[in-house]
Amino acid sequence: MDGERQDSIGAARNAILHHLRRDWPDSVDLSSRSLSSLVDTDDFLAAAVALQDDGLIMYEALLVGTGPAPLLLAAVLTRKGQEAAGD
Repeated sequence: MDGERQDSIGAARNAILHHLRRDWPDSVDLSSRSLSSLVDTDDFLAAAVALQDDGLIMYEALLVGTGPAPLLLAAVLTRKGQEAAGD
């Protein structure tokens, strides 16, 4: 993966964390469209999966191909994610 792609995924990760931090402790449905027009769909997907793998977020479902953009259902920060979002 090239550096530019890593940067854009990193930006998507930060956008997801900050959005969920703002809505915490409530869970939210979240898509790349709800974050920013600058967040690419592929970057959003990569970031969402990586954040869950890292234990920073959890979500009920990740819907892909069912609407105009991928959608995280009932996404919320974990305790570890709350600490990371404060950085």
